[in-house]
This record gives sequence, C-alpha cells and structure tokens, in this order.
Amino acid sequence: MTDRITQLQEETNLLAGYMCDSIGVLQNCGGNSEKGKSDIALFSKLICDTSSNINLLIDSLPTEDVSSCSQYTRLVKLLKENEEADKELESTKKAAERQLELIKAASAHIASTQLKIRTELSSKLS
Repeated sequence: MTDRITQLQEETNLLAGYMCDSIGVLQNCGGNSEKGKSDIALFSKLICDTSSNINLLIDSLPTEDVSSCSQYTRLVKLLKENEEADKELESTKKAAERQLELIKAASAHIASTQLKIRTELSSKLS
C-alpha cells in the first residue's frame, strides 16, 4: 500500500507540474500560433493521462471495512491505555513535586549556610 501511496504522490506532483507548465504556455502564446496549439494539445493529453493514472491508483487502494464491534473494542483498548498513561503521569508528577521540595530545602539550606559564613567573616574582619 505504501508503494501505491508513493506512486499516487508522484503522479499528483507530475499533474501539478503539467498544469503549471500549461499555464505558462498559455500565457506565452495564448494558443494563437501553431506551436502554441500543439503545446496545448500535448499538455491536455498529459493532464488527462495523468488524471487517469491517479484515478486508477486511488481505485487500487485497499478499503478498510471496520465493524462497529471492532471500533468499540479498539476504543476500549485506547481508553485503558489512556488511563494507564494518566496514572503513570500522575505518579511522575508526584515524584517531581517531591524532588522539587527536596531541591527547595537544599537551596534554602545552602542560602542560610552562605549567609551564616558571610556574617561570621564579616564579624571577624571588623
């Protein structure tokens, strides 16, 4: 299927290129000259052929028939996974909050120790 999607993308890009080029031809000659008319006919054929190829590729893509039961089963599974992820996230959040409190306490201890050292040095120097 991936191969078909890649082919579809390539054909779509090719179609866009043909359309842009054909607009340039129309702007340059306006279809008045013989060369302009032949270029217009050529681009018309290229655009039609590429459009047909795109339609064939789209028709060849597999269809996915999903029953309501299988959709419900998938939804239940996703809800369970979501609940598990929510629990894990909550647990991680609580652990992070505990770590934050430890960091705050350590930071406060460091600040008070630095203040104490500065005060002692200041009194010794005076």
